[in-house]
Amino acid sequence: MRELVVKLATHLGLYNFLMKIDNRRETKRQNKAFLKYGLEALREAVAATDECGGKLFLAFGSLLGAYREKGFIPFDYDLDTGLLAEERTDALVDAMRRHGFTLLRQYYIKATGRICEDKYDYKGVHIDVHYFYPDGQGNLLCDLCLPHESKPWREANATDGFPTIIRVVPESTFSKRDFLGLEVYMPDHAEEWLRTLYGEHFMTPDPKWTMGDHKKRSLTRGERMYRRQID
Repeated sequence: MRELVVKLATHLGLYNFLMKIDNRRETKRQNKAFLKYGLEALREAVAATDECGGKLFLAFGSLLGAYREKGFIPFDYDLDTGLLAEERTDALVDAMRRHGFTLLRQYYIKATGRICEDKYDYKGVHIDVHYFYPDGQGNLLCDLCLPHESKPWREANATDGFPTIIRVVPESTFSKRDFLGLEVYMPDHAEEWLRTLYGEHFMTPDPKWTMGDHKKRSLTRGERMYRRQID
């Protein structure tokens, strides 16, 4: 039924309008859940990863919040984390489930099957686990998925996939540091990461920041990304 509504809305030119309404409602729900369970979700994710010997570290907006705000960014209501790609195992996925997480979807490169991101839900809180891999030149790379240029996601997923950008950060070791009373891994070169990701003025909050700003600081990639629904 939902797919029929999407097709009809697309045909009538109403898809983007209806998606904005739906996204606003979903965002409001997620914001409420994050305020209540955000820190708990991070604690359980760290515990699950520790069990498997991995180092789940704060990344992107969550790392920026930890460094600049000493907490979560006020208008950012999901968790951005990272893991070295070699540390992603089936055991980790099982551990996340035991700690109360539901694996919602994965983003992957079809040609190689490489998983770029896992998105989990914990009591309404969304946590993205991005997988970083070395380029052999002293950097870590991370593929990020963008919305399709014109198609609804199901149609895009069934045809040519989604555009991808690559974020590049310096290779780093990771150490646990205090974050709102939790011991959480962060890159030891956090300031270099944030300057690379967000520019020289990353310490100045920018409420108008959009994914377009990531594009300006990214490499483009020819490989398209696809989405796999799990639960």
